[in-house]
Amino acid sequence: MTIEDAWPDRLAITDAAAVRLLSDMRALRYLSPFLNDVHTLTSAAAALERPASTLAYWIPRFVRTGLVVHLGDTARGGLAMPRYRAAARELVVPFHDLPFDRRVALLDGGRMRVLHRFLDGLDEALEQDRSMALGFSSDSAKSFSVQMVETDTHRVERSYTDGWLTLQLDDDDARQLSREMDELFERYADRNGRRRYIAHRGIAPDPRHRWRSAADDVLT
Repeated sequence: MTIEDAWPDRLAITDAAAVRLLSDMRALRYLSPFLNDVHTLTSAAAALERPASTLAYWIPRFVRTGLVVHLGDTARGGLAMPRYRAAARELVVPFHDLPFDRRVALLDGGRMRVLHRFLDGLDEALEQDRSMALGFSSDSAKSFSVQMVETDTHRVERSYTDGWLTLQLDDDDARQLSREMDELFERYADRNGRRRYIAHRGIAPDPRHRWRSAADDVLT
């Protein structure tokens, strides 16, 4: 078996410099060809449709931090063309090793892009659905509620839903709810219908430290 054949499926990454590169969206974009196959500088640049000079900046950093491995050289036109590939098919970083600012930038950006698409689709569906209304109410002098108003018949017929709940659960109940949501999504994951839908599942404990949401009071 050659070095090119021996490509691990997964490799844990804990080096701080490598973690910072992996959690940098720009660096990750230039790393992506090497996670897919063996490349020279030229072929990786062509795959990304970017100048080779840009890859020439990133490749030494990837190699130095162990994210990319130099597999050897190929002679072409009298020149040695180094071949590179990621150290494994999947590079894995323990979540607690990701600096907070990096994981926020990496994960929240993707979450918000999909969330905005979800909200756009929901808004279009609600606008086209003449059976839905907004209800405004209050159960105390300092709070108010805005919720969808619909009939029971309409609730079981519509092809969209949205709802955020605050639940009081024991840990066992939270684990069971999490498993049931995962199982429900798995039942539909392989369907091949005519229209694309954006779906979200989630449950999380109320945070003790409100890093993102500390200033989200709508009345301030």
